[in-house]
Amino acid sequence: MKKDFWNDRVVVITGATSGIGKALYEELALFPCELVLVARRAAEIEEPKNKHEGVIIHRVACDLSDPTSVLDAVEWIQKEVSKIDILFNNAGITAHGRFDSLSMDVYRKTFATNFFGPIQLVRGLLPLLLAAKGNIVTTSTVSALYGVPGRAAYSASKSALHAALESLRIETMEEGLGVSLVCVPYTDTALRTSGLDASGGILSEAPAKGKRKTAKEVAHVLMSVAKDKEARLVTFNLSGRFLEWMRFFSPKFLEKILYKKLYSDFKSH
Repeated sequence: MKKDFWNDRVVVITGATSGIGKALYEELALFPCELVLVARRAAEIEEPKNKHEGVIIHRVACDLSDPTSVLDAVEWIQKEVSKIDILFNNAGITAHGRFDSLSMDVYRKTFATNFFGPIQLVRGLLPLLLAAKGNIVTTSTVSALYGVPGRAAYSASKSALHAALESLRIETMEEGLGVSLVCVPYTDTALRTSGLDASGGILSEAPAKGKRKTAKEVAHVLMSVAKDKEARLVTFNLSGRFLEWMRFFSPKFLEKILYKKLYSDFKSH
């Protein structure tokens, strides 16, 4: 059998129940590797339709917004595996609403899931990642690159995660750890029907307008990034690259574009 990058790897995927996390799981199950699937509803994760006979699959229940749940998950993983080659730091939640309409509870819940939970998980699993000179690949958003109107809590939580993980990358430079932040474009997932509205209720919005990537397409990009420890900030479509560059060269022009493009979003919340 031809040796593949994923053969014999130990891979942790958060948010593996649906969307991009599920797509990652289904794609990686085609290889003889060990998968640790972390999700709030881990028991609901079904066997993939196609899988390699040598794949090993673990399901770990974990609510990233609950520190005790994260601690339990970390302790379980530490006992079951001796290394982690790749951590797909994928789970997250969105929150929509104007800065002045978002309740403080929404800010706290968003940061609990998008920042504090992932940071606690990474800290707990860091010895296993360092043992393998592994790679942390985080599913992020262009909303982390600049404060987006109608997304204050979401943008802030993802931006904070960027800064913390960039610090980690520099601190572990001599230890061989990879840390990549992948700003994915609009993707066909349930993000807009499972996030938070301004008052903390369940968000229910139509999918974003325009062309959207499939979860499988994004999973393939994340898998490609995982093979490249030199990858840092990855934006893989024109809108992402536009925002990445314009925040430095002409933030005033960028803000006018964001105002016009997302006017209906923040004026309706």
